[in-house]
Amino acid sequence: MSFRGVNRWFKAVFLVAALSAETATANGFEIETGIERLSSPQTLIEGLHRLYVGRRVNDRFSFGQGIYGAAMGDAGGAFFWGFEGVLRQPLTDRLSLSFAGFLGGGGGAAQVNGHGTMVRAALGLDYRVSPHWDLQLTASRVRISGAPIDGGAWGLGLRYRFHADRADSRRNPEFDSVAVTASGLRAASGVRLRSGGAQGAFILMGARASFDISPRTSLSFSAAGAAQGAQGYMHIMGAARRNMALRRLVFFAEGSLGLGGGGDVDTGNGLLIGATLGVQAPVTRGLGVELSFGALTAPSGGFRGSAVSLALVRRFDGTQGTEPQRWAFSAGVSAQQTGAGYFIAPPGPSSMVIMQESSIDYFIGRHAYLTGNAQTTMYGGVAGYAIGMVGVGYEFPISRRWSLSFEGHLGAAGGGGVNTAGGIIYGYRAELDYRVRDTFSLSLGVGQLATVRSGGMRPMVLTLGTKIPFTTHR
Repeated sequence: MSFRGVNRWFKAVFLVAALSAETATANGFEIETGIERLSSPQTLIEGLHRLYVGRRVNDRFSFGQGIYGAAMGDAGGAFFWGFEGVLRQPLTDRLSLSFAGFLGGGGGAAQVNGHGTMVRAALGLDYRVSPHWDLQLTASRVRISGAPIDGGAWGLGLRYRFHADRADSRRNPEFDSVAVTASGLRAASGVRLRSGGAQGAFILMGARASFDISPRTSLSFSAAGAAQGAQGYMHIMGAARRNMALRRLVFFAEGSLGLGGGGDVDTGNGLLIGATLGVQAPVTRGLGVELSFGALTAPSGGFRGSAVSLALVRRFDGTQGTEPQRWAFSAGVSAQQTGAGYFIAPPGPSSMVIMQESSIDYFIGRHAYLTGNAQTTMYGGVAGYAIGMVGVGYEFPISRRWSLSFEGHLGAAGGGGVNTAGGIIYGYRAELDYRVRDTFSLSLGVGQLATVRSGGMRPMVLTLGTKIPFTTHR
């Protein structure tokens, strides 16, 4: 891809983000999930699972994040993450057409080489089953740079709308809890890597968002990546949890289903099944700690193992009349300068790597906030390179329209031949924001990423994006 091509991607990202921010209101979220089979697979990626989380801009359009992972074939660990918008045109009271466009990148499972840029255009027929649920029949065209994937796909899906009744939208928060997680996984005896060696233990860092569907039952979505061992491994999971309160403690049992792979872990086509038992204890009114023990297995691959996890959980109680909780969603692109130590070997093909990145900021005070950041490659010849980080930040207002923020991060990275020295990284950045409207700001940032262990990458990073503020009711 030429510089002119990169410039076109920059313009496309900002056009979509600006259009969504222009009219963004607190109309709630929607989630779509489904499976698509590639019509003529020429790699081990034979089908993709899709997870889309979007915020409704108006009654017909939503914008957010799309995550695609290999779900058919033998390419567990191939993931593609990016920006997605969905437009709907009602046909009848129950039927509607949907048009979706996705731009992102990724790779993995040794099936994608080069840039890893993914573009998807889709047409769907949606049938409303209930006020919140739709069934979907989809047809799409998928193109992935760096792999012989450029053709049609078809599939089935589900769509769920939060707060479909606007009159009821203040009754519950969109998020009932968010958490930062750390897990240690140990494989069972005899489990082998894809390459044939013994599977070692590894540590994951991640984040989770949960939604209560009854006083004792919740659903959650989580993502985690390897911070030590299995460099390049990540998984994305959905889970259903049943709670039982005993005085101040909450005991729970959970079943989970998702996709994962990378880091030479043998997850087959990527499907993962898990079960967990644990307990949550309160620290303050809205903050808790969680300890859990579980098992994870890949039915179509050789991996199976046990896990112990710790989580720091922030709960929202949904009390009417309390001050709205302040958040910000950031979307944009970043450029990493490659140099000595950036690539494992041999040196990579580019002096610059372009990433798409997204962040969620949760304000814990007037100016201080917690942040979660996810990135995948879009250009630079490092298909499969991905980053996930959590951190803290502080915002300094300069004037009515200008503000300056400083952030520090800790997280995991791997894939694409980038030298992340085991997977755990840290970073820091400064961001200058200009508020174009109350609904969005433009943001320019500069910072650095580095591996915790010596000898790894240490790129300077330049970021350009938009920030979209929103609130939920605690």
